[in-house]
Amino acid sequence: MKQLNGVYPISGEDLSALPVKAIAPAVEFYRTVLGFTVVDRDDAAATLQRDDARIGLVRKPDHKPGEAGSFAIAVADLDAMRAELDGRGLDLGGIRVDEWDGKKYRVFFLREAENGYCYCFTQPVAEG
Repeated sequence: MKQLNGVYPISGEDLSALPVKAIAPAVEFYRTVLGFTVVDRDDAAATLQRDDARIGLVRKPDHKPGEAGSFAIAVADLDAMRAELDGRGLDLGGIRVDEWDGKKYRVFFLREAENGYCYCFTQPVAEG
């Protein structure tokens, strides 16, 4: 079953060129922790994909993690996604309901330490 339905910038990030301090450790995080596969990679950049979510990384040695932004990752099953990540020693937040543009979403957040990105995993609240 497809789990990731897409990625969306929250604070103006270019999701095809997210700056990271070094490509290899960043790729390893996305691959082993978040389940992405490598589409393309060299010493300066990488493209990663999982289901319908695709991101790009670019090496920027002077990247400051405290200035990293955040982006939303739309998922098919929020509970399953959180369970997948739980127990890996990550900075996971609890599930809550937020409202954006008049629509309610179940969400949880994950902060990645090496490059400072905050991921908002999200699933629309079922109406009814």
